[in-house]
Amino acid sequence: MDNAQREALRAELLKRRVALQQLLVDSADSAEVVELDQSCQGRLSRIDALQGQEMARATRARWERELTRIEGALRRMENDEYGDCFVCEEPIPLRRLQNDPSVTRCVECAEGE
Repeated sequence: MDNAQREALRAELLKRRVALQQLLVDSADSAEVVELDQSCQGRLSRIDALQGQEMARATRARWERELTRIEGALRRMENDEYGDCFVCEEPIPLRRLQNDPSVTRCVECAEGE
């Protein structure tokens, strides 16, 4: 991988990091505690609200995991350790990195898990 390709991947990681951080800020309200007072809302409405809250929490958790992977990839770039498979230590193909710049395993090793 040449420097231009590496910088393009870095720019993509930075762009995705900013987007995820904004999504996490914007979605903070959706994980708030659901009011359980039946006088305020009916039973089905509470169930819907609880389900929506749980879905929001799961989505936020997925975004947080992706943000962690992105931070790791950026750290590996800074330390000149980016682009090699964690398992077999062979270079990860550029096309795979372009698809997901935060990936840590080549296809063969990822399929072996």
